Amino acid sequence: MLFVTTVKFIPGKCEEATRSIRRPKIPKDIKIREFLGLFGKPDVAIIFEAPNEKAAADFTVQFGRYGDLVTSLALPIEDFKWTL
Repeated sequence: MLFVTTVKFIPGKCEEATRSIRRPKIPKDIKIREFLGLFGKPDVAIIFEAPNEKAAADFTVQFGRYGDLVTSLALPIEDFKWTL
């Protein structure tokens, strides 16, 4: 399963957050696709694969002390059934 997590840093935590995100604890069942720094808010996007939602939550919780997290399940656009 593919997930996208964004992190909006807490003011004053940017330096500490950046150090932590550069050296995350990555469990063996998590595969990182991209770690992206963003201009503006949110500050960071993490695109990763996890076997299930619990594994995704267990991985992303480490970033919660640095800001507000939003994690979404990502699906290929072809999988969406658009109605016209």
